[in-house]
Amino acid sequence: MEQYRLPEKRVMMLSPKYLGAAFALFVLLFLGTALFEYHYRKSEIEHIMREEAALLMHALSEGAENAITGYTENSSLLTGSLIDQLRLLDRLDKQHELTSKELSAIAGSSGIYRVNIFDSKGKRIAFNSPPDHTPLLRQCDSRLCLQPIFSGQKDSLLLGIRQSSSDRGPRLIAAVKRSRGGVIAGNVDATRLFDLRRKLGVGQLIERIGADSTGIDYIIWQDSTGILAATPNVSKTASVRSDAFLESAMLTRKPLTRMTAFEGRTVFEVVNSFYYGSANVGLLRIGLKNDHFSAALDKLRNRFFMLFTLVAIGGLVMFNLVISRRNETVIKDAYQRVQTFSSTILESMADAVLTVDAAGSVTLINRPAEKLLRVSSGEATGKPVQAVFPECAQFLSGIMDEGSEAAFNREFLCHAGDRERLLAGNFSRITGNGERILGAVAVLRDLTEERAMQQVIDRQEKLSAMGELASGVAHEIRNPLNAIGILAQRLDIEFSPAADEPEYRHLVRTVVSEVHRVNAIIQRFLKFVRPPQLMPVPVNLNDFVGSYSTVLQSEAEKKGVRFTLDAGCRKTVQLDREQMQQVLLNIVRNSVEATAEGGHIALRVFCRGSQAVIEVADTGTGIPAAKLPEIFNLYFTTKDDGTGMGLSIANQIVHAHGGMIEVSSREGAGSVFRVVLPAV
Repeated sequence: MEQYRLPEKRVMMLSPKYLGAAFALFVLLFLGTALFEYHYRKSEIEHIMREEAALLMHALSEGAENAITGYTENSSLLTGSLIDQLRLLDRLDKQHELTSKELSAIAGSSGIYRVNIFDSKGKRIAFNSPPDHTPLLRQCDSRLCLQPIFSGQKDSLLLGIRQSSSDRGPRLIAAVKRSRGGVIAGNVDATRLFDLRRKLGVGQLIERIGADSTGIDYIIWQDSTGILAATPNVSKTASVRSDAFLESAMLTRKPLTRMTAFEGRTVFEVVNSFYYGSANVGLLRIGLKNDHFSAALDKLRNRFFMLFTLVAIGGLVMFNLVISRRNETVIKDAYQRVQTFSSTILESMADAVLTVDAAGSVTLINRPAEKLLRVSSGEATGKPVQAVFPECAQFLSGIMDEGSEAAFNREFLCHAGDRERLLAGNFSRITGNGERILGAVAVLRDLTEERAMQQVIDRQEKLSAMGELASGVAHEIRNPLNAIGILAQRLDIEFSPAADEPEYRHLVRTVVSEVHRVNAIIQRFLKFVRPPQLMPVPVNLNDFVGSYSTVLQSEAEKKGVRFTLDAGCRKTVQLDREQMQQVLLNIVRNSVEATAEGGHIALRVFCRGSQAVIEVADTGTGIPAAKLPEIFNLYFTTKDDGTGMGLSIANQIVHAHGGMIEVSSREGAGSVFRVVLPAV
């Protein structure tokens, strides 16, 4: 289908696409520069915050490490003093076994709060009782608590700081191996050491730094088990295992940073693993307030949006320069898109579409319509529909009449190309504003093949019915017919009349002959209704028809009818050569008998899609329209001496090959028989 093209007008020296491309390039460079500056400033601010966080983290790590070191040294001094005093008691006990009374005197003068001496079985044999000591329940079994010394694994043991059993405050507890066998255990007051740990501990340091620094949101010291110390505003936090970022920070010594949420706001967090000596003792997390960072980013965003506004204003100016050209291009593109879309729909339709204007001239036909009418769109457009498709003209002109139906359906015959076709047409009126009639459209569907196939199905149904009837009739007639034949033969052999014997023999033998004739008719009838047994072989259709052309030509020349052959299909088909030869002979003989001397029979072989067609056209008397549906019925004939079986047998053979026979005829003008076969 041809598309109408709008005339081109050059209203500007430069095409909109070049102007648009230049402006787009300028905008991209401008925005790219702005984005680069934005990200550069943002990364610079983030770098400053990371440096600040790293300094804080370093200071916190150093302070925490110093606090732990100071506490550890004081704890070591106190522990060493206690163990030395216990060893001194062991030397005294070695000289003579100490009693509880002696222990009370020694402990009071040496500053030891409480001393217990156990024998090798873990039984306490001596102890001191301070004046303020009020024993409560024992916290553990001495044998279990001091097992490393009893078993000989250690000669001294530090049990750490525990609350005294008399609830008199924290006590530092230690034990040494007794020379006489057993253990000497003692404890001293650890209140000062405990206070020192609180003052110098990491938790106190974290609280002090967090309270003094206004730019810090929180500080957390945590390990895999939970929070070890934190600023007062932190009550809970994510565990290390549940947070991939914290888990990765636990495995590296470098500080890591991220933006995270805290109490509904965004904070800049720096995380670093905390090592004391070579042991990892958890993570230190510092959350820095994001106010300065957000303010700087807001300024950068405002600047970016101002630059973007300037670009937008420049874009409006550029748009005004090219608006006229752009509008023209948009209209043309829209028109072409609509036309292309409509053309695509029409070309994709299986039905033929033909439209005319109010004057009856063709305005559009799609590709199926071109194929149906054997005319191109260029040849048909603008011509009267009467000249292009006369059979359809009356319906299109009728639907455009005032007062007629706006749409209707019709079936009609037409001569399209070299065939008569049955078409189903849907005719509709095209109207504009105010119901003004602008033209009409016809959507045509070819029913020829469909109806031909339906006729084949009807023929086969008739044959099936005839076969059932023939089987029943043969069964019912053969038995009495055989009995009649046998009786007639016996009468001929066993009986001799007294008079008129020649006449008697003639009558009896006539009965026997007629019985045989009726039986032969039944045999032929049964043979007809049974599907023919095929022996198909692959055959080139041109070669097959050419090999029998001499026989067919002789049939025509006997009556003085001119015969021509046009073989133009090289496709291969599966044929039973003998039975298909019978089909050709039957059809050609019928054409010869229907054609007067001097007439013409044309045999043509051609391809039609995936099918191969053998066409026999004559210039004979033709077949009346009323009798055309009956020509394949058994025993139907229009000839005085015809059997009425030739076309029936031919149709049966073709159908067994998977094909069909098409017939078109006009009385007084001749007939056309087409044998349509599937190609391999």
